[in-house]
Amino acid sequence: MQRAGFYIHTARVGFTLVELLTVIAIIALLAAILFPVFASARAKGRDATCLSNLHQIGLALQAYGTDWGERFPLANNRPSTDGPPGLPTVLGTYVRNSRIFRCPSDFDGYWQAEGTSYDYALGMLNIGMPVQRMDKPWGMNNSRTPILSDFSDKWHASGVHCLYVDGHVK
Repeated sequence: MQRAGFYIHTARVGFTLVELLTVIAIIALLAAILFPVFASARAKGRDATCLSNLHQIGLALQAYGTDWGERFPLANNRPSTDGPPGLPTVLGTYVRNSRIFRCPSDFDGYWQAEGTSYDYALGMLNIGMPVQRMDKPWGMNNSRTPILSDFSDKWHASGVHCLYVDGHVK
């Protein structure tokens, strides 16, 4: 509308469809970029918790060894099977919370079935096996001998997490 050489502007009240679609496309693009970053951060957090759990179990094993002549406990690596109790039961008085025996990346249900997500001594310290001293079990180097590891190699992108006899984890 024109009046005496001037335009009269009417006020716009909303956004156009093109503007709304542009904003939605930008938000979708940002979400597509950020979701993998968040997933990666969550996986790294689960890795850190798993490594911390293994370290805590290593400290409990050392405390057990102090009380029992510097020897590893005889415990079933699969507590659901018949035989001796599992490592969570044997170390029960040396840990504050039995949740340290659960890997946060255990999506296969080992925690529910076995009471632990970790394989103890690869089954080499069950009843009937020789008791091993903590200073050099099986005649092997302590820094290269795993004593506890994840049941599955698919839980962590970096591979299986292990606790070694000398107490380090990786």
